[in-house]
Amino acid sequence: MKMTQQTIEGRAREVAAVLSFFLVLLAPQSRAASTPDERFKKASEAYAAGEFADAVYELREMVNEGNFSAAAFHNLGDAEWKVGRHGHAVLAWERALSLDPFSKNTTANLRFARHNARVDAPQLAWHERYSTALPGGWWIVIASAGLWGGVALLTLPRLLGWRRADWHQGVAAALFAIFLLCGPALFGTWKRSQFGVVLEDDVPLRLTPTREAETLVKVTAGEMARVERERGEYFYVRADGDRAGWVRKADFALVWPR
Repeated sequence: MKMTQQTIEGRAREVAAVLSFFLVLLAPQSRAASTPDERFKKASEAYAAGEFADAVYELREMVNEGNFSAAAFHNLGDAEWKVGRHGHAVLAWERALSLDPFSKNTTANLRFARHNARVDAPQLAWHERYSTALPGGWWIVIASAGLWGGVALLTLPRLLGWRRADWHQGVAAALFAIFLLCGPALFGTWKRSQFGVVLEDDVPLRLTPTREAETLVKVTAGEMARVERERGEYFYVRADGDRAGWVRKADFALVWPR
């Protein structure tokens, strides 16, 4: 039986529709096929080849998907610096350092960036400096272990009918002491969460949270400031030297978003 031209065109449209349907189904799977390791490898290869914008893209996609690591943020900072986004580089390095405060390379990069921009590191209170000795998550784990370990040693022997030994009380006292020592560090970690980074050069700090407001002072990319309050699309921040004012959220980013 011969097929008419109209029938052939109809079949072709049906085939095209089926193919389009399967392509739509497969497209998300293709995008999801890039694992964090694959993205990290692609970014490293792009950076080595001098394709720094591609490295930024891969690493940003990786961290935006929630795959945080000190290495990813450190490399993102390196790539951001290479493309001239110095404020974004400092932000990435600060995030890397909060996850791995022992990294000498990240510390050196931040020192170089601040020297290059002629800005100082933020002034920290003693409990904030104390909290930088370990990653923030470690303090939570250590404090929890100290508290609940001490409680367990004091209560479990009685609940289980065991004879309480002197070492139970001694170890429990030591664990409670560890818990108390973590207190200032946890408070310092919370206070440091109020810090953010200026992303662009010559960002104005304004008198009120509006575009038409008077500019009080301008701040430099890479400077850090403490957020005191927010309103709409603005943060009220205070930088070193008691320079304070409203800054657009688009020009400023918290080291760890709330």
